Amino acid sequence: MIKIRYFTHQDVPPSKPTMKMFFRLALCCVALSSVLCQSKLSAASPETAPSDVTIAERRIRQTVDKAAIDSAGQIVVVYFTPKGTEPAKDYVQRLRRIVDETSTFYETELEHHGFANRKMRVLRDSEGLVRIIDVVGVNEFYDKPDGTKIRNEIVPVLREQGINPDQSVLLMFCNLMDYDPVKSSITHHSPYYGGGTHLSGNAWQCDSQILDPLRLVDSTPLLDGQYGRITIGRHNSIFIGGVIHELGHALSLPHCRERVDQSGRGTALMGSGNRTFGEERRGEGKGSFLTQAHAFRLAAHPVFNSKVTDSLFDRVKAEFQNIVVSTGDSPSMTIRARVHSAVPVHAVVAYFDATGGSDYDATTATAVPDADGNFVMESGPLRVNSGAALRLVACHVNGATTTKTMSYRVSKDGQVDLSTIQLETSLASVIEALSKNDLDAATKQLELAAANDKDLRSIGERLLDRFRNVTSVGDFESDSVPDATAVLFLNQLKPVSETVGWMRPTYNRLPGRAGGLLSIDGDYFANGIYAHAPATHVYSLNERWKRLSGQCGIQGANYGQVEFIIQGDGKTLFQSGKVGSGDGKSFDVDVTEVKRLTLQVTNGGDGNGGDWGIWIEPTLRR
Repeated sequence: MIKIRYFTHQDVPPSKPTMKMFFRLALCCVALSSVLCQSKLSAASPETAPSDVTIAERRIRQTVDKAAIDSAGQIVVVYFTPKGTEPAKDYVQRLRRIVDETSTFYETELEHHGFANRKMRVLRDSEGLVRIIDVVGVNEFYDKPDGTKIRNEIVPVLREQGINPDQSVLLMFCNLMDYDPVKSSITHHSPYYGGGTHLSGNAWQCDSQILDPLRLVDSTPLLDGQYGRITIGRHNSIFIGGVIHELGHALSLPHCRERVDQSGRGTALMGSGNRTFGEERRGEGKGSFLTQAHAFRLAAHPVFNSKVTDSLFDRVKAEFQNIVVSTGDSPSMTIRARVHSAVPVHAVVAYFDATGGSDYDATTATAVPDADGNFVMESGPLRVNSGAALRLVACHVNGATTTKTMSYRVSKDGQVDLSTIQLETSLASVIEALSKNDLDAATKQLELAAANDKDLRSIGERLLDRFRNVTSVGDFESDSVPDATAVLFLNQLKPVSETVGWMRPTYNRLPGRAGGLLSIDGDYFANGIYAHAPATHVYSLNERWKRLSGQCGIQGANYGQVEFIIQGDGKTLFQSGKVGSGDGKSFDVDVTEVKRLTLQVTNGGDGNGGDWGIWIEPTLRR
């Protein structure tokens, strides 16, 4: 019940309230009730309170004030044109307007989230204008995969001008768009992506004479080779939004989408916001915005700070301790933990990334640790009927980040399965013992960790059972397997041939001195095949088996993308499509008439880095 006390201007009770006063009071009650409801909703929201943002800002500033150095962070704008091609019309003035539009977006969004006085540091000339560095390519033609080739041609020019490309964020506009003003059509064959850390980055963009913020409201029809029949204004939303989005990657930002409580602001820049930028100027939508998660990450980035801490180049490491994850009434989770690091942490960001859709559909939550590093965060609604990765990211005051990745699942009916997270947290000591080949110690650690927790004990026993039945490797030639053997792990057969893309072929363990456990989607396994792409393993089956089943995926938290292929006598039996971290696949194929079985892992078309493919429990059955 809400009690209202009436007061006049002199703080004296009135003699008799009128009907009009009662009406006004009723409106006040409704308004106050609404405010209280909104307050309750805000308390349950993952958005971090302004007071906590102030703490994060103060933590950054205090660290910098103790040992400040001049920031080395800067954005260097490059205009790359193939040999024999004229630059696009008015490119200098247009690019300056694009860069100014970009800096205004980031500065305004950072201020919106409570990080004021952040100016995007761009290399400028003596008059304060954005400096455009022209580079002419050695070849007459370049294509979309040629980003590295283009950068390699840009770097020597930068060094000649006294610019260190390894401590700069390169914003490279490539004159590789084909615009026909008569037909009003456009296509491009330009690199169009980005990536980087807090110390350096690269963003490849494509340029044409119609790319200009002044034309965001241009309604002229245009036939775009990728997006079809749109307007020049829409084209500029997509490709100027693309400049800002890819620069985000160069500033170390991953993808994420807007949360439910943020949808009123429009589309998250690092989700699909590269396509919606500026659409509000045409009355077509709400436009794009920077999520709070990414504001926290950029708040200490050298590009947005003229002074930074002298730990800028220090290697960072954060330990997430005492992690406790619990489920809510709806498909959601609460995370409680402590983060510790020699380089202070001003914020923790969580990404809840459901399987599929790359990480474009990852939602976020944020928290500011207290003085002891303790924090609590709420996930918000989670996608049902999906596996997912939980990435906890510590944002350090020197601009760096540290990431811990775990996995979970949400069932079709909204039940959140935290068993794999519990492996990483409550049963970490068990995994450590198993990694040392000490099953007895692992069993004892489970006794200590599980105590009277039946669910946790069940999770641990399931894991230990796998390691109680580890098979020896290469025991059998194909024709030496006894007919009575109905089930056999494929790695028990000697391969006809074996090749991997990194280090040496190994089975049941990773290569290297440590020989870590095989792990996909947050779970751990005792039997399997290490197959870093490109990898090929060939086995002779001689039509003696009926089925082959198992799982495949990326080892642990490695970031690559691969494709798994199973062939029987040259015929494709299984093809996974591109698989990334936290996106393991199952297979079950008929091998009844197969004489020669081939397992292949390709790099998925994105290079070999991090492509740690593994086959898990590949099992032959009669």
